[in-house]
Amino acid sequence: MSNYLPTDLVLEILVKLPVKSLVRFLTVSKSWRSIITTPAFIASHLSNAKNRTLLTYESEHDSLVKFTEAGPFCINSSSKHEFPFLSFLIKVGCCDGLVCLSDDVFGDPSGSHIIIWNPSVRNHTVLPKPTINPNEFHIAVLGFGGVANHVYKVVRLVYCMRNDGVLNFGGRPQVEIFSLETWSWRKVTTRVDFTLRAFSGFRRQVFLNGVVHWLSVEEPTDDDNTTRRNSILAFDIRDEVFSEVNLPDKLASAIKPELRIFVIGGLFGAVNYDGCESCEVWAMKEYCMEESWTKLYNVPLRFWVEKVVAFSKSGEALLSIRRRVKSYIVANNPDTTRVKNYIVAYDPDSRRSKDVEIDGTKELFYIDNYVESLLLLREFSGFNNGVVSKYR
Repeated sequence: MSNYLPTDLVLEILVKLPVKSLVRFLTVSKSWRSIITTPAFIASHLSNAKNRTLLTYESEHDSLVKFTEAGPFCINSSSKHEFPFLSFLIKVGCCDGLVCLSDDVFGDPSGSHIIIWNPSVRNHTVLPKPTINPNEFHIAVLGFGGVANHVYKVVRLVYCMRNDGVLNFGGRPQVEIFSLETWSWRKVTTRVDFTLRAFSGFRRQVFLNGVVHWLSVEEPTDDDNTTRRNSILAFDIRDEVFSEVNLPDKLASAIKPELRIFVIGGLFGAVNYDGCESCEVWAMKEYCMEESWTKLYNVPLRFWVEKVVAFSKSGEALLSIRRRVKSYIVANNPDTTRVKNYIVAYDPDSRRSKDVEIDGTKELFYIDNYVESLLLLREFSGFNNGVVSKYR
C-alpha cells in the first residue's frame, strides 16, 4: 500500500487507527514498522487519540477491562488484560494510556515494586528501587502523572511514625521524584513546607490539570486529634511544587473515611458519605477557587447500593451494588445463593440506573479514565523526550 500512496497520506491514515491495529501492522511491512515506532508518530497518535474509555479492575480474574462510554456499556473478552505482576497491586494512577501500579504498601522499597504498564500494547517496565528507606517504621504515598510535553513522573512521599506512643504517621514527609525521562530517582532536598498528611489508596488520589491531588488531613495544633481538618495536598508535575487545595467547610470537617475525591465531568470533585441513605456529590466549578465548590446532587444508597466507584465522562455516577446470585460451589444444591457486587451507572437527571457488565469485589473495584497509546511499545520500552525510544 505504501508503494502506491504518498507517505503523508499513509501517516494520515495510520495515526487515526486504534492501537490494536497498529500493533498488528508492525509485522505487515518494514516501512510501516519504521513509521509506527518513531517517537514522532507515537506522540502524534497520542495527541489525536479520541477513543477514551474507562478502565476497570475485574477482581475475580485479576485483570483490567476496557469498555467504551459511547452507547450502552458493554464488554468483550478481547478487552481484558491480565496484570503483569501480583494481584494485590495498588492502582496508583493512569495517564496517557500508562497505568502506574505498586505493591509498596509499607514503604519498604527493597521488597516492593513500582510498575508502569501500558495494557494496550501489553508491555510494562519496572522502576528502579526508590532511594528513601528510613530506619523508622514508615509508610509511602505515591502519585503519578504527566504533562503536555509527555514527561511522566512518579512522586513518593515517605511519612515516618511519630514518637507519641500510638501508630501515627505525620510531620513533614521525605520526598523523592522519579522521572521516566531521566530514568532515575531524585530526592527533594529543599524543605518540604507543609504538614498535610496525604492518604494512599484508591480514590484518595486524583490527577487533573497536570497536578496530582491527595486527600489529606491537617496535622493537629494540639493534643486533641479532633481538631484535624480535611484538605487536598497537590503536586504540580511540571513545576514540582506542592500546594494546598481547600475543601468547603462541610467536607473539611467530614469524617475522613467517609470522604473520597474524583474527577467529575472534567472537574475536581468529592463524594461525602454523611448519612446512611445517601451521599453528596460535590464539584469545584473553578479550579482552586474555594468559593466555587458546589453540591451537585445526592446519590441514594438504597436497594443494596453501597458506594460511588467513579464517574463517567458524561457525568453518570458508577455505583457498586450487591445482588444475590446462584452459587454452584455447593454440590447438589442448585438453590444456594451468594452475594456479589456489580457496577451500575446512575443518571442524576433521570434518577435511574442501568446495568454495566462488570462484577467483582466492593473493596477492589477500580475504574479510571483511559486513552489508548503506543507508549511502552514492546520493541521500545524506554523513554526519550517523554515518548518511546530504545530498550533499557
